[in-house]
Amino acid sequence: MDKLLPLTILSGLLALAVMPCGRAAAQLDEPLTSGFEAHAPAPLAGGGAVVEVRVHRAGAPDEPLPLRVIVTASDGEPADGAGRGLYADGRFFADGGFTVAVPPGTTKIELRSGPNYVPLTFEVEAVAGHTVRANAWLARWFAPEEHGWYSGDNHVHTQHDATAVIQTGTAFTALQGRAQGLSYLTQASAPAPADETAAATTDTFLFLNAREFGVGAYVGHLNTPGITEPLRGVPVSGPLPVREVVRAAHAVGGAVTYTHPLSPPQQLHWMGATQAYSDAVLGAMADAMDVDTRATEQLWFALLNLGNRLSASGCTDAALERRQTYSPGDKRFYTQAPELTAAALTAGLRAGQTFATNGGPVYPFFTIDDQPLGSELPADGTARQAQLELHSLYPLRSVQLIRRGQAVHTFDAAGQQGRVDLVFPFTETERAWYVVRAEDERGNWALTSPIYFEPATPPAPAPAHTLLFDISNATRMVQLRQDFYAHIIATVSPDDALTAVELLRDGQVVRRFAATDGNEIGERTPVTGGEGEYQPGWLWHPDPAAAPHFQADWPVAESGWYAVRAATASGRMLQSDEVQFDAANPNSSTISVAHLASGDTSFTRWGYGEEMPLAEVLPPYEGDHWWYFGDFFWRQQVAFGPQTDDQRGGASQDPIRLFRSAAAAPLP
Repeated sequence: MDKLLPLTILSGLLALAVMPCGRAAAQLDEPLTSGFEAHAPAPLAGGGAVVEVRVHRAGAPDEPLPLRVIVTASDGEPADGAGRGLYADGRFFADGGFTVAVPPGTTKIELRSGPNYVPLTFEVEAVAGHTVRANAWLARWFAPEEHGWYSGDNHVHTQHDATAVIQTGTAFTALQGRAQGLSYLTQASAPAPADETAAATTDTFLFLNAREFGVGAYVGHLNTPGITEPLRGVPVSGPLPVREVVRAAHAVGGAVTYTHPLSPPQQLHWMGATQAYSDAVLGAMADAMDVDTRATEQLWFALLNLGNRLSASGCTDAALERRQTYSPGDKRFYTQAPELTAAALTAGLRAGQTFATNGGPVYPFFTIDDQPLGSELPADGTARQAQLELHSLYPLRSVQLIRRGQAVHTFDAAGQQGRVDLVFPFTETERAWYVVRAEDERGNWALTSPIYFEPATPPAPAPAHTLLFDISNATRMVQLRQDFYAHIIATVSPDDALTAVELLRDGQVVRRFAATDGNEIGERTPVTGGEGEYQPGWLWHPDPAAAPHFQADWPVAESGWYAVRAATASGRMLQSDEVQFDAANPNSSTISVAHLASGDTSFTRWGYGEEMPLAEVLPPYEGDHWWYFGDFFWRQQVAFGPQTDDQRGGASQDPIRLFRSAAAAPLP
């Protein structure tokens, strides 16, 4: 890691400045602060009231800044200074300044230029028949790119929908990225034209194209950063198609990321990283996972604990034509790279030299014995030292060293800000991984990729398995129908094999699938393959005679408590929690349970959602026969050794009554 200059911030809190001038309170290495000065109102031809603001970097008046702006007029309404339409919070984007018409009175202006700059909020007095001009400057308190760390968002849609509320375009997407302090972004819809891509790219900002890969039902969506042409001809109609995408992306110098892995949170079908559970058990994963919430953080930890190497990444999935959307970089990750090129950034991502954040000003530079993120060190009992050089604009709340999902040390850093240097001595004799998680008092957090430890003689892997079970009335392309199907995925360690899988109702076998009976594939691969309607079918992979992986579809029409049970060649008997299906429910619904377990790690997730009445789901199935269940519930519990965590969400916790443990006990 490059050496970083000492930096002390006495206060990162911003004071609300008032006329005629004001300054933010943060004091930096350089005697610079964010601030502004307003000039006397000038007569305006044609009446009305106008505010004109120009913004540059503090100490460099010839460096105008790209801006994220919110202007709140005296009537409390947001004003549009860009003419493209306002996002839901009133924000718009400008390059170096803006002019906005407002009603007379006190006008509040909020300026941001990414987490590297101290933000500024101030007020001016708009005067009828006049233009009020203000010059503002934002202080750059830290520049990670000057130390080899580049921030990116690998999942941004210039225009995701057919229609647009906000006027979008390649240049506007790039402006948002620069105004958010990003070094690069990847446009994940149809690639922008070559001339627009070139025009949006500068010496300090890369505009990249790599289309989001929507592989299919019960698989998930993938980002493919680093590719220069769309992946074509990738065979994804069979089971476990993620590995085919990884092969294709790696062949052309790209990487593959599980994106929005728990979205939507209540169901396994479609966008979330459902195949990641099976990939983890089989030890064949993508390169990275977007870690954007505490829930996805716990899933990522569980996947790592099965012996996988998986970098931390981050993205917004911003659809920039929508009023309700993130801005590029509101969730992001940083990559250590020798230069700002697509090839160097992709190599850093695949090597695990990354940390993810929720877009705030927290920068953790973590090493062990000066070895960078992604390194592997021998677990030989040698005295080690975890080293952390942390930069935070605001006072810190907590900084933790995490080993295999458990917080093994909390650094004494609460209340500190600016540059904070921390160390922790330790020894390691087992296979393990370590990350650092830091959070400030405002909820801005950062989470590093791991540093790994391996013993000279690798231990025999603990038996691992995943059971994924879902009952819903959706097609493969997640449009609603009247018929319900059970969808089953079971995966065990590669050195084991599944011999039988059973669908149970009220403890009795509804359908037994035996490996000796072979496959029944039908027109499409069961569960995951292709488009269209579901039909009964099942598949043992790679071969019924020795299959660590199984997936099946089976119709469900009777009420009861349903579960999945599986037997393995090694003599293990695995069973999912039970879910209650009510055939008399008049509404569309989805109910699911996911289990992932190995050794001292267990991960369980429950989800339920309801949608439109079944009576309205009629041919020709046009209109709002969609899949994003509005009334939903989800809950997630994990255990990493003795440490446990419980996350939950949704409009109500009442649907927990629809789940019970394999021992027929109600869930707490």
